[in-house]
Amino acid sequence: MQVRLDEYGQLGCVASSVARHNVVAVLPGAHPSRLIVVGGHYDSRTVDLFDGVSPAPGANDSGSQTAVVLEAARVMAGHSFDATLVFVAFAGEEQQLAGSTAFASKLATAFPGGAIEAMLNCDIVGGDSTVNDDGALHQFRLFSPGTPRELFGSGSGTTDDTSPSRGVMRYIGVWGSAFVPSMTMLPNLREDRPGRGGDHQPFITAGYPGVRFIEPNESLAHQHTGSDLVMYVTPSYTARIAQIVVAVAASLARAPTPPTAVTATGNAGAVELRWSRPAVGSVDHYVVAARPVTSNFYVQRVRVESSLTAASLQAADLGIEGDGAFHVSVAAVDAAGHESLFAYPEYRCDSTSCVVPPGSLEITVQRQLAASNQVK
Repeated sequence: MQVRLDEYGQLGCVASSVARHNVVAVLPGAHPSRLIVVGGHYDSRTVDLFDGVSPAPGANDSGSQTAVVLEAARVMAGHSFDATLVFVAFAGEEQQLAGSTAFASKLATAFPGGAIEAMLNCDIVGGDSTVNDDGALHQFRLFSPGTPRELFGSGSGTTDDTSPSRGVMRYIGVWGSAFVPSMTMLPNLREDRPGRGGDHQPFITAGYPGVRFIEPNESLAHQHTGSDLVMYVTPSYTARIAQIVVAVAASLARAPTPPTAVTATGNAGAVELRWSRPAVGSVDHYVVAARPVTSNFYVQRVRVESSLTAASLQAADLGIEGDGAFHVSVAAVDAAGHESLFAYPEYRCDSTSCVVPPGSLEITVQRQLAASNQVK
């Protein structure tokens, strides 16, 4: 584990820039170009952004996420992975995401030739016991935007959409629950809560997949106040979040990269996929999967032997009932069962054709949600 302070300049309530530091630990993998980031901010503040005097204990926001990052680094240290794991406690999140923005902007310098496959951001994962009962303390919200990114307004996106971040969301939903069945993911189809933000956002802006873990219910009385105290958090909840984060990060870091050059032809009745082998990793077999446009998750996986790079399948083979439209893609699996992310972009098949959804490659574009899609 290589640990360092990552310095950047930040403008605050003084005219000149002040030095701030992200705390970074790197666990080198066999392939330095593959990066998986586990992050959460460590700074805390009061309601007044420029109040440096009033108490801001920050047990939940941001002690809980700092604990997850530390624990993830602790338990993964000493193990071997194909991808390089980067653990970051960000500074300056409460000042317009300053630390994570600085880190994402310097990625090419810090990790030459590297690309982030997933950014797993934890923020407010303490399990506030005053607003979350036992049922809620076995759930977590997972925010991930579509294309374009749902940043504004109070509505949400739609399942009939695709993005790299949504691919990470699906991975967490499947493999997080497989390793930690006591926890249930609540997908939120937008980048963050209305009017709020987190350290995954600068990574998405830079073109990398990013998601946010957060507890089901928040207590605003315990955010940015002197009342954000340890007595209100549930350590066992934070531990379960850490288990999910570690399981997902480890599975991704040991899996092959996704298949490349994927094409799909046909329609909602039958589809033929073709692809090339992953750029990195040993492949034991592939899996092809589809999801109805009304669903976030793939229905079932169809195994394809590693000697093949094509598959012709009926909709029924993929678990799709009737002649409804669906999204389809392919992933690679190694001999130990580590599954890659599904290749991006997914193809959308309807009654006439299978196509890459318009705009799905414009993953950094932001949008205002339409008025008809607002939550009332």
